[in-house]
Amino acid sequence: MKTVSRPMLFALLCAALAAAPLASDYTLGLISEILIFAIFAMSLNLLVGYTGLMSLGHAAFFGMSTYTVIALGVHLGISGWWGILAGVAMATALAAVIGVFCIRVSGIPFLMLTMAFSQLLYAASLKWRSLSGGSDGLVGFVRPALFGVSLSESALARYAVVAVGFALVLVFLWCLVRSPLGSIFIGIRDNEQRMRAIGYPVQRFKLLSFIIAGFLAGVAGALYALFNAYVSTDILHWHLSGDVMIMMILGGSGTVLGPAIGAALFLLLKNFIGSYNDYWSFWVGAVFIFCVMFMREGVWGYAVARWRAARRDAPPQAPPESPVAKAVLREAK
Repeated sequence: MKTVSRPMLFALLCAALAAAPLASDYTLGLISEILIFAIFAMSLNLLVGYTGLMSLGHAAFFGMSTYTVIALGVHLGISGWWGILAGVAMATALAAVIGVFCIRVSGIPFLMLTMAFSQLLYAASLKWRSLSGGSDGLVGFVRPALFGVSLSESALARYAVVAVGFALVLVFLWCLVRSPLGSIFIGIRDNEQRMRAIGYPVQRFKLLSFIIAGFLAGVAGALYALFNAYVSTDILHWHLSGDVMIMMILGGSGTVLGPAIGAALFLLLKNFIGSYNDYWSFWVGAVFIFCVMFMREGVWGYAVARWRAARRDAPPQAPPESPVAKAVLREAK
């Protein structure tokens, strides 16, 4: 029997997204948040899972975009729709500037350098209170209207914007990783020395991957600004980069849809367990440890591998470990 094709899988996802408005406003808000962080996790996955560049500073691009949208609205009264364009442009430009410095190194130095740049922005946002609001954050942002319906008054309108953004990013990534450019990124991840030997300008492609990942993180940040209508300095802290790294590993790095699954698992665990006690992070950590030990390819990668093995009526074969797991094991040695 044939396996489910990607167009069919995308159609199923679209059907699920179309059915979501039947839920309550609270559930719709939770789904919107999941989709935003799914975009964020997928953007980091392009850098880590497909190009092999471990980063703990990805929150810089997400936060820069969010701050740009809300600051333009609060200080200058600019519409959020124009703010989205400005926010994504600022995140992309920031990724280009930071990437020029970061791609000069690799491994742990690359990870620490990306985190250092993110923390520089975090410190600047704390000190520049007149622009960022400091630790109090920025309030007073007025969400724009969509076809005459204010995003402030309609959870459905906010969800529609986020769902369309998620679908577009998903299609973009599906096309990118299967294009010649995506093959180059994967080649750099798997064997950088070989790619250099056959004549590819590896540093340029690393920078391009860094910029595209920053662009997609900017899309997530801009959508988060419309969704949340508030931003504080916490959004630039490296802890957020760590959270999205966990989301990516939980779902499965090196797969397009895996990080989105991981984002859903992370946020559902956080909301469900957090409603009963304050120790939700302990249980998320326990699930994360379990996945790293027994499902190194992530929940989505594990499920897909087992499903394919069952469809072939063959004994399940161990799927390849995720690039993140390989990197962690290599550094440990």
